[in-house]
Amino acid sequence: MLFNNFKHSEEISYICFGLTTKLSNYSMKINKKLLLACFFLSLSFFIGSCETESTESLVRVRVINSDSIPVQNAWVHVFSPGSSTVFTDPATSGQYWRKTGEDGWVDTVIGFDYGEAYLDIEASKGGWKGCSFIHAKEGQTSEINVIIKPFGDLNNGCPQ
Repeated sequence: MLFNNFKHSEEISYICFGLTTKLSNYSMKINKKLLLACFFLSLSFFIGSCETESTESLVRVRVINSDSIPVQNAWVHVFSPGSSTVFTDPATSGQYWRKTGEDGWVDTVIGFDYGEAYLDIEASKGGWKGCSFIHAKEGQTSEINVIIKPFGDLNNGCPQ
């Protein structure tokens, strides 16, 4: 007999077992890659969905005189042309009045519907007045210096 010591069934089982092992290793690699891809995709979705966009912006107005000295207790009127309000306080109805502090600054928080706004600014104290405007963008801080000059001065920035 030629195949007397040949264990046919054992070798076939080893070959089949090896093929099964190779196939299972290949599918494990695919499963790991798929699992990692799903994990990073869900992680990026989670991080992206947690971020809330701010629809508010800080507008800082500094009132100074011609010598660049801050003016305290000056009235600052910040308003948006038209009837819509851009300020976070609904009672403002499109305008905001405030007095400057000792450093000459006034901070105003405004909300946006369209991402940006052009605001007119008037500052006055006693017989002095100054006007300007500011372009505020959503989620950013905008700053401007308003120079006040005597009433009647044509260079105070106010419409005549």
